Amino acid sequence: MPKHKIVSLDVIDLRYPTVKLGMAGSDPRHLAPNYSCAISILRTDTGLEGRSLVFTIGDGTQIQKTALEALRRFVVGRDLADFTNEPGLFAQALAEHHQLRWLALGVYRMAVGGIVNALWDLWAKSVGVPMWRLLTSLAPEIIVQCVDFHHLRDVLNEDELLELLRSRESAKADNLARLERLGVRVYSTAGWSGRPLDEVRTLCRGLYKQGTRAFKAKVGRGQQYDRARALEEDRRMLNAIRESTGEDALLLTDANQNLGDWRNAASYMKELAEYRLLFIEEAIAYNDVLGHIELRKALAPAGIGVAGGEQAPDAITFKQLLAGGGLTHCQIDGARVGGVNELFAIVAMAAKFGVPVCPHSGGIGLGQLVGAMSIFDQAWFGSEGRWLEYLEFLQAGVFKHPLVVRNGHYVLPEAPGWGLEMEDDFITRYSYPDGVDCADTLEADRIAAAQPGAPPYTRFWV
Repeated sequence: MPKHKIVSLDVIDLRYPTVKLGMAGSDPRHLAPNYSCAISILRTDTGLEGRSLVFTIGDGTQIQKTALEALRRFVVGRDLADFTNEPGLFAQALAEHHQLRWLALGVYRMAVGGIVNALWDLWAKSVGVPMWRLLTSLAPEIIVQCVDFHHLRDVLNEDELLELLRSRESAKADNLARLERLGVRVYSTAGWSGRPLDEVRTLCRGLYKQGTRAFKAKVGRGQQYDRARALEEDRRMLNAIRESTGEDALLLTDANQNLGDWRNAASYMKELAEYRLLFIEEAIAYNDVLGHIELRKALAPAGIGVAGGEQAPDAITFKQLLAGGGLTHCQIDGARVGGVNELFAIVAMAAKFGVPVCPHSGGIGLGQLVGAMSIFDQAWFGSEGRWLEYLEFLQAGVFKHPLVVRNGHYVLPEAPGWGLEMEDDFITRYSYPDGVDCADTLEADRIAAAQPGAPPYTRFWV
């Protein structure tokens, strides 16, 4: 491999005013998000660029940008081969820095993931292949070397992962050929909180005609203040989706951690059991491991699964959720944990416990990130029970290589790397704070405080 010396790291704060898209993106906890991201660009002396992004929803992107920039000294001046020769140790060097690790999870972990994923992008581009092709071509020994097992060996160790992967090698080629031919099955998050029902009907009707057969709705907005109103709102949304699709369409739900403790969450979701829901996503706090275990038991008789992981910040949290039996569907996020390396561990643990991976990609650029991970998972472990979330907006006119969905399936991309390169005009218009059309934080605060079911504390935002 020719040398590619990294000569700079640039980070862009980009904020799109999603609240102007008919409240697309709104949910029970994030009442008026503006889809945003901190974009990392690693430039080399050979002209090769590695890109990644950390998804945010507006205010706070400046904090994420600063965290990414704090890692500049670890990558600038290094050769790409420093990473490709020892991807596991390189990622650990960032995640386990003796001072920075004190910042722990959240912003810092996502910053580590942003840099690690940009390095993976450089790797894929250096060999001229899309990310899914690079990930699925790795030998089991390399995948094992990528993972930090320090806190995982009680559930998954090096020998066990190696054996698991080797046992699946004979099926991988057939799985991958099927994925290349058919694509990855997707579901649509159409039922955003606050989205006009006529828009929901029109969108779902069109997607259903195009082959999509699963649709997700946000539920539980304001249930802690007016349960009857919240349930009525949820039923209107679910009815709108059902009436505009068909009886063969699956319905999924997502509460964005707004249903309180597991007892309240179980009681609330049983009120919606008539809709034959595949799962409730993030019913309770993402780190309430004991609550997830109890919730899964409570909802099993109603046939409602429990999905989670969108905001779980590391493999250790997933270890507890999976080993404890708290999830029926594992929702990885491509920009939440420490990058590809940590996602390898999570996908492997989900496979060990027989929990299908259904990634979260409800955000700008997340489809590109988790699409490749979904292909990696399904190539090794099959497609049974698996769905990939897909958003129909913020693709065309945003990315130079937008995602393509055909007949309800994500088409495997051909662009090298993650395919995260954005149109220059889009970056110019929405870069914060100088972009002429970038999101207005104060406007979002006012919209959030005016939403039905908004918590009383929102009055302090305006």
